Amino acid sequence: MEIKKKFTSKDLPGGYAMCMRNDCKVCEHCLRHIAYNDVGKDMKRLTIVNPLLVAASEQCEFFRTDELATYAKGFVRMKAEMLPRQYDEFMVRLIGRFGRTGYYERRRGERLCSPAEIETIRAVLHEISLPNLEFDSYEKQYNWCD
Repeated sequence: MEIKKKFTSKDLPGGYAMCMRNDCKVCEHCLRHIAYNDVGKDMKRLTIVNPLLVAASEQCEFFRTDELATYAKGFVRMKAEMLPRQYDEFMVRLIGRFGRTGYYERRRGERLCSPAEIETIRAVLHEISLPNLEFDSYEKQYNWCD
């Protein structure tokens, strides 16, 4: 049985919208509700989702699962596996998506690649015929925003 972490205000992204609804069927597994229960009641100012717009089910647009997601850290080793022309195409496509600074921060592992960004990078790898390349490392974290 997995023990749930008790969040502090430092764990939450800045301005993170929390949920106050207790009557939701999935509130026990929603990061927004868990965050409100752990830290929201002690904060002087907080951001909340509009309780009138919250659907009390997993179809709620604000639902954030409390399951850990896999994030990728860095893809420096990929360059060594690519031919120069492949790397140029890979880099140009991802700079177009993440911007120059964002691309290099992700490549060096200074900024983690979210699950959605991992899929974007894998799609580019597939398009340049290198679908089997792997990231430098992986980490498990809560997916607050993606």
